This record gives sequence, C-alpha cells and structure tokens, in this order.
Amino acid sequence: MFNFNPLSVLFLALILLGVIPNLFYMSGYLSHIKRKMHFLIHYFAFVFSMIGVVLSNEILPFLFFWELMSLTSWQLILTEENEESIKAARFYFFMTHFGYVFILMFFLLISNSNLFLSFDSLKIAAAGFKYPTILFFLIAIGFLSKAGVVPLHVWLPYAHPAAPSPVSALMSGIMLKVAIYAFLRFIFFLPNWPIEWGIIILVLGAVSSLVGVLYALAEHDIKALLANHSVENIGIILIALGVGMIFTTLKLPLLAAFAFIAGVYHTFNHMSFKSLLFMSAGSVLYETHTKNIEKYGGLIKNMPLTAIMFLIAAVSISALPPTNGFLSEWMIFQSMLSSSGISNLALKLSFPFAIFALALTGGLAIACFVKAFGITFLGLHRSANAKYAKEVNVLMQIGEILMAVVVISLMLFLPFVIKEINIALPIKDIYNKIFPTVWIMHSITNNGGAVSPLLLLGGLIIIVAAIYLFYKSLNVKERIYHTWACGYNTNAKSQYSATGFAGPIRRFFAWLYKPEIHTQTQTLAGHKTKFSSSFYEVHIKPLFEKSLYLGSEKLANVISYYIYRLSHFEKERYVVLIFNLLLLVLFSYRVLYHNVTWGNVLLEIIVMAVFIKILIFGEKK
Repeated sequence: MFNFNPLSVLFLALILLGVIPNLFYMSGYLSHIKRKMHFLIHYFAFVFSMIGVVLSNEILPFLFFWELMSLTSWQLILTEENEESIKAARFYFFMTHFGYVFILMFFLLISNSNLFLSFDSLKIAAAGFKYPTILFFLIAIGFLSKAGVVPLHVWLPYAHPAAPSPVSALMSGIMLKVAIYAFLRFIFFLPNWPIEWGIIILVLGAVSSLVGVLYALAEHDIKALLANHSVENIGIILIALGVGMIFTTLKLPLLAAFAFIAGVYHTFNHMSFKSLLFMSAGSVLYETHTKNIEKYGGLIKNMPLTAIMFLIAAVSISALPPTNGFLSEWMIFQSMLSSSGISNLALKLSFPFAIFALALTGGLAIACFVKAFGITFLGLHRSANAKYAKEVNVLMQIGEILMAVVVISLMLFLPFVIKEINIALPIKDIYNKIFPTVWIMHSITNNGGAVSPLLLLGGLIIIVAAIYLFYKSLNVKERIYHTWACGYNTNAKSQYSATGFAGPIRRFFAWLYKPEIHTQTQTLAGHKTKFSSSFYEVHIKPLFEKSLYLGSEKLANVISYYIYRLSHFEKERYVVLIFNLLLLVLFSYRVLYHNVTWGNVLLEIIVMAVFIKILIFGEKK
C-alpha cells in the first residue's frame, strides 16, 4: 500500500521542509482566523493527504489521498467564508475535479479497470499498452492542471489569494510540487517517448513561464502576484523536464539526466522561496489588513525582519547570483544550450523559443520583484494601516526564519542536494561529472560553463564588506533631511506607484492585457474635469479565462439552447426538419453527380434557407 522508494522519499523531504516552518507560522497566524477548528482539522488533513500521495504504492490509496488533498484544500480556501473565497473555491473545485477525471481515466485504461493494482504491476501494464500517446495526454492534463500549467492555470490567481496565508504557502509551495511528483512518477512508466511529447512539455513550460510573469507584473494584489509567479515557475520546471524527455528520446542520457536534475532542483527551490514569499506577504497582510500593494509603503521601518525575509526570497526567485534560484536556472540554461548540435527542425524552433522565454521571464521577474519589494517596503507610508503596522508575533517570525534557512541551505549544500536528486530519479548517475570537486558545479557538456555558489557568496560578502568599510573610513556625519524634489514636497501620493511602475511594460503588452482604466471625475465650477480626485486604476483582463473558458461556456449555452429547442418541436416542425434533411441529401447528390446550372443551385439554396428559417426561428403554436 505504501512504499518508501527513492523518489517518494525525496518528495517527502520536500513536504517536510515546507511544512515544519509553516507549522510555526500557522500557530502565530491562528489568531487572525475566525473558524479555528474548521481550519485546523482541514489543515492537518491537507498535510496528511500530501504525504499519502507521495508514499502511495497502489492505485486506490493514491486516488483516495489525491481526492482528500483536493477536498481539504478546497475547504481551506473557504475558511474566510466571504464572497471572494466562495467564488475562488467554486472555481478551484471545478478545475481540480476536471483534472481528476483524466487521472481516473488514465488508471482505468492502464489497469483494465482494476484499481487494486500496485504501481509495480502498473508499470508492467504500461509497457504493453497499445496507445501510449493517450496515456501521455491523460497524465499531462490530469496532473499538470493541478500544477497550474497554462491554460489550466486560471484557478491559481483566485484560490491562493482567497486562502489564509499559511495555506497559500502550502498550496503554492508544496501542493503544486506534489503534482510535479505525480507527473514524474508516471511519465517514467511509459516506454519509448516520442520526441513530440518532450516538445509539447517544453513549449507548455515556455508559454506558462511567460504568461505567469507577465500577469504577475501587472497585479496589484500581492498574493495574486505571487500566485501568477507560481505559474511562471511551474513553467520553468516543465522547460527542464521537457528538455530531459527530448534528450532521452534522442538517446543522450547524460544531457537528459542533467536536465531532469535541474528541473527537480528548481522544484525544491520554488518550494522554499515561494513559501517564504507567501509567509512574508501574509505577515504584511496580517498587520495592514489589505492585499493591495498600493496601500503599503515604508514597511521596512515597521517590519524589518519581514522585509529582510521577503528580500531574500525575492532575490532568489529573481534568479540573481549566488542564490539557489540562480543555480537551478543556470542548470536549465546549460541543458538547453547543449542542443546546438541537434539537426531536428522541430527542436531548432522549440529550443530557441524556450531559451528566449526563459531569458525574458528572468528579466521580467526581476522587474516584478523590484516593484513588489520597493512599493511595499520602501518609501513613505501610503495608508494609515501601513503607518501603524508593527512586526508580527514571535511564532510567525520563527516560521519565516526557518524557511529562509531552507532557502539558503539549498544554495550552500548544493552538492548534497544534487546527489540525492540524482539517486532518486531513474536516470544515469552523473553526480561526479557535475561535481568533480565539491566547490564547483560544472555543466555536463565539454563546452559548457561552471559556477561555484560558495565562491560567489564569498565574493559578494567581500564586496559588501569593502564598501561598508570604505564608507565608514570617510567619517561622513549623518544628516537627516527631507528628500529634495525640485521644489515640490515629497509625499505618499507623489511616490512611484505599482501601477506607474508597470506602466511601460503594460502598454507594450496591451494586446495581452486588454487594460481597462477606471477614474473618478469631479465637478469644478459646473465643469467636469478628466482628472480623478480619488483614484486612477488599471485592471487587466485574464485572457485565457475570458477567451477560452467564458467562450466555451457561451458556446455550450448556445448548443444547449438549440438542442433544447430541437427536443421540444411540435410535429409540424419535425416534418419540416425531415423534409429539409431530404432536400440537403438530394441537393448534395445533384451537385456531386449531375451537371446543374447555377440558377438551379441558387434556387435550391433559397428553398433550403427558407425551411431552415422555419425550422430554427419558427414560433411554437
């Protein structure tokens, strides 16, 4: 029923690394939650279900724990019981069970409807399945919808902000990684991967990374911003996994192993810095009682520890050296750059696109977190709540510090982490090639690069210390004075806003955002002015939700309406329908097998159109 195989143990370690700091943080956050018993029951059941998923070794327990994970997280989203949480929970419930249908279909097909099979037997059954491509699509849709890949990501920006902050950290930091675990576990069951599978995963990852970071950059809700960055980082993980699948198909085991290790290492990294970001954002929310970044400002003075924790995580998610986020993205870049000698046309198109997407994503992520940290913690207070905020309680601080230790440890102990990942995955052993010495990590190719996190960290410390000592040696007397603004008074309203910071990028990608500007007008001496006395806000339209999901809903409603009308016709209308179908058959036969004049064709089309009008638009008696 349960099995401690290397991959399960690896992801069990990921869960525990995320849960233990979260327990401290949750204990301090609990006073902010009204329905405490409801929250605690579902919180611990949620943690238990994720552990059950990664340790299950049979189909039925796996499905049970997967559904328990979905239901408990759904109830945790409903903790606050307000309009926002109810809408988010409804959306999440639909999307998570949409994916569950595909997971169930995968198990029913591969096991011949025997849900009591062990995974070892399942692997044997998968090897002999006639249509593995069907299984691949069921795995991809089922598990990656839970991970938040585009276009199945639409529930994330609703669910994560609506949930309490400790739950947001668990869902984004751990639950999405459980979905990655499941995808990895079962994709290795399928033999002889066609190259198209890897290309699909690679392109999905590239699109997800770009879409996620673009929507994050335009967000004003700090938790929705972080939720969109989860979409981005799931995309980065999938880029690495897609590259690994492609190299496996091309019989390049060393390159494939390097890419898979990079993907799983980034999975650990995302768990750590995204959990810390949600904890830090939750601390800000805990004190200011708002998720709107525009209402923050100057919080580094009131909440210095939270500001430092947020900065550590922000630097890491931005992939700046020498952080763990930089190291995993460096590995992913190195794995893609190793494809230069491959002659396949599809790869010559998909690899450059993925490299471009990852590079652009990195730049936009830096811009986004400059905005998030700067507008939140620097400058002047933008609201009374920000002005009177204070540092959170000790338990929440301990949770943040412990998670920051995890983030830093994944950088400092990189060789040991890579070694365990290499052992856990069913890939070639390449640890000694990556780390010929424990100090420096090498790319797997001869012309690749090398990087040393310890040397980078040491260099950074030396540079910072030198600048500090140089400044102290100048004996500059500190002066306190107001900021000079060319004769104007600097106040909260004249500061850079989150809307203004993202303005140039928002205008460049206006075709994607479809921005809507909201202003409030005022009346002066009987005349209206175009300037707002209260606010100026820009709201963006979620492209996939509006176009894909709402478009599908409208299409389904139209089809349902006409099916309903068809099933409620009176006898005369059914006669018209049969007669019209007969005319269509005769008309098609004449056009195909007889020479007819255009006049006859036009006449018959007019007759058919009249009967179609009677059929569709005619009124009931």
